Amino acid sequence: MQLIHPAFLYLGLLAIIPIVLYFFRRRSKVVAVSTLVFFKTLAREHQESAWLRRMKKLLSLLLTLLMVAAAILALVRVVFAPRVDDIRSVVVLLDRSASMGTLDEEGRTRMEVAKEEIRTRLDGLPEAIGVSLIAFDSRPEVLLPRTLKRRELISRLDQIRVRPIAQDLPAAMDMAVVIANLEKPAVIWQVSDSTPVIELGEVLESESEAENREGQESEEVDQAAGGGLPDGVSLEWVNMAVADALNVGITAFQVRPIPMESGKFEAYVKISSNRAAKKTVKTKLEVNLAGMPLQLRELELEAGMSESLIIPIEGSDGQLLRLELRTEGDCLAVDDQVVYPLPKNRSVVVAWITPEPDPFTEIALSAIQEEGMLDLWKGGPDAWPLSEAVDVVIFDGWLPEEWPGDLPVIVMNPPGNSGPIKARSVGKSGIPYESIRVGNQEHPVLFRVSSTRVALTQTCVYDVEGGSLEPLWLAGNEAVLSAGEVRGQRMVVMAYSPGRSEYLPLTASFPLLMGNAIFWCAEKSKAVVERVRENHSGDLIQVEGGELLWTDWKGGQWREEKQALSGGLVELAQTGVWRASEGQQGVAHLLSITETDIEAAVDAGAKAGEGGNTVAGRAKGQWGDVTGWVLAALVMILVVESWLFHRHAVY
Repeated sequence: MQLIHPAFLYLGLLAIIPIVLYFFRRRSKVVAVSTLVFFKTLAREHQESAWLRRMKKLLSLLLTLLMVAAAILALVRVVFAPRVDDIRSVVVLLDRSASMGTLDEEGRTRMEVAKEEIRTRLDGLPEAIGVSLIAFDSRPEVLLPRTLKRRELISRLDQIRVRPIAQDLPAAMDMAVVIANLEKPAVIWQVSDSTPVIELGEVLESESEAENREGQESEEVDQAAGGGLPDGVSLEWVNMAVADALNVGITAFQVRPIPMESGKFEAYVKISSNRAAKKTVKTKLEVNLAGMPLQLRELELEAGMSESLIIPIEGSDGQLLRLELRTEGDCLAVDDQVVYPLPKNRSVVVAWITPEPDPFTEIALSAIQEEGMLDLWKGGPDAWPLSEAVDVVIFDGWLPEEWPGDLPVIVMNPPGNSGPIKARSVGKSGIPYESIRVGNQEHPVLFRVSSTRVALTQTCVYDVEGGSLEPLWLAGNEAVLSAGEVRGQRMVVMAYSPGRSEYLPLTASFPLLMGNAIFWCAEKSKAVVERVRENHSGDLIQVEGGELLWTDWKGGQWREEKQALSGGLVELAQTGVWRASEGQQGVAHLLSITETDIEAAVDAGAKAGEGGNTVAGRAKGQWGDVTGWVLAALVMILVVESWLFHRHAVY
């Protein structure tokens, strides 16, 4: 126990006043009155024996002295703190990730409550105990190494702000352990709303408890904590989780152009609810493009559940797309919004190499070319290797001796072996099939392709070495259409001839299939789709120029903010669209299920307390100021004194 302001103890001399008054006896005075009727009535109501009157006077004195003592204790601020012999250093590990911006019922963020709790605990630490301060989100940052200067520590603490970045608690704990290990015995205060990754029982055990535990470390704890904490280093979790947590956020997002449809895009959105929500959550997703409302979706989510949406978008290159969730009672706003500029596209350059051009294939490719989304180069085997750069190459009925490992490839009716392709013909006439089985209708190559009326003629069987192709169409037991990546190279293989097939080349599905295959193969080509650079907030990126211009939707309007750069490496410490002075452009999203899945205080405490662990039980308030309790005791004394001595007062 310590006194923060012991100078106020001199006020204890005020106790002399009630003591003197207790021993001071006023002499009775005889006064003449006109009548004794009222005084006799009072005498009947307050008839008491002499010993009871003396006891009441003594009790009144004691209560008065207790009130004086409680008032003085409130002024001197009594705190409970460990002895200097128990620990020599404290490492404050403060979470500043996005979830620390969660609001409680009083409208305070977890960061505000955390700072208040840390200040109270620091008041209770002896001056001889050194304190280190580490703030962490995606990476830890040592803001102040071991110091005895409390004012400097409080100043650095006040400068910490919540950042819209997902946390990496294991990395932060590793850093805290390294610093705590420099001067032992030490304790780590994990001030966070997340369950600790290392939980090793009570902090600051008594000597008898330590002797009983010595040499008896739990194997389960060692496994869960990756070997546990070093000897002399203990962990205490200061639980900042809210009592009642309800949060819905966007945890995944992607935009891609729709093949063969200029100016049309699809936005994939995943919306998740936290597991601590106590009821079914109703939320609204508002879609805006270039500042204008586009769509409004309403959803219902069970606790801990997610729902995925595909939203069609029509717009022009560079327009800002904004998606925002609106949920009643949502306690975290930073994960409710994403902003994204629509990507810019150019025509895909395709080389079609074939000894005998198939007329149906040529018609399909020409139809795509007429839409202005394809530049087609056609040639025979003698044109290979190509002298010009292309995005995708189609080998139709022919394979090169030297396989191109740096280009996406579409192989149609392969006649033999080349590179990873091992093919064998099934005969000149092929094997006709009136129908096929679908392997994965959700694959982008089959996007909007109707597979129910497809009839084709299989011309070969094939195998691919060094990679895994997913069968999309199967005729009998053999795959006739596959897609995937082989050693990082995108590839589509078609083991049929369009010209020999009965229904396939005459349907609208065939040109759509060819377009999907081409655009899926070219999807990763930076020259085809000038996508903005997508990153998670907190990532480190290389940027040229002197500043970044951030654009984000805040306070109901678009706002721009400049960030000065020093050197080429920059941390994306916020969300939104950024543009460098040298022309580079990108976007930073939170998109973290870890931050969206906010834990409730009860659930988090139960997790930390599993297996007999007591870290959660020693969370908030173990060390700290008891002034609040002293003031509460003072109020109770006043109530008791009033009830005992003033309930029969006459006015």
